[in-house]
Amino acid sequence: MAPGRTQVNIGVLIGGGDHAVRAAHSLAADPVADLVVVVGPAKSHSFKVVEDTSGLDILVGSGPGAPARAREFGLPLIWDGNHPDEGVGIWGASVAGLAAAMASRERKVETAAAAHPDHAPGSGGSIRFARPVGATQVDSMDLGPHSVLVGRSYNDYAACMISAKKRRLTIVDRAGFLSGIALAAGAALWADSPRAVWDAGLSYLEIATGMGLVMAEA
Repeated sequence: MAPGRTQVNIGVLIGGGDHAVRAAHSLAADPVADLVVVVGPAKSHSFKVVEDTSGLDILVGSGPGAPARAREFGLPLIWDGNHPDEGVGIWGASVAGLAAAMASRERKVETAAAAHPDHAPGSGGSIRFARPVGATQVDSMDLGPHSVLVGRSYNDYAACMISAKKRRLTIVDRAGFLSGIALAAGAALWADSPRAVWDAGLSYLEIATGMGLVMAEA
């Protein structure tokens, strides 16, 4: 367990796609989670389903409806949305957020980019990601102080890419797996102070790497 990380009881909000479910599996295998349950009404073959959230510390959710649902329970939300919202404890826990976190660790970043099947098609220039994602059109997205070029992957892979003065970093993996780890690592980052994942980029990337993220460097 990374320094400063404490065990927490985690409730997973089902809905908004399967990213939260995948995050739950990553968290269940990580020392940060003392307990992982699904918050009902829902069905789960892998986790206990509860409707009473007393005893839980945080909630993990995906998609635009997650913040409103988390506010109903009065618990901080770990979210893959890329902007702050009421009741959200950690935001940006997404593939684009991973790219911003990578950019936060580099000096003189020339390009930060992310591609994912869930992203809208880009309308600007083209960025070539590592195979099997390949080239895709992108648009610029501001994530805190970082500008990330975001585009759609047209298969079931996602990718992040950082080009800086001294090195190039790349992450490529199955989109579902990578999205789940990005969200789960945000939960492990929670420490009572709302923030974006790129505000604690090194810790976020270390946690994600410990959960199975693989980063290539050239």
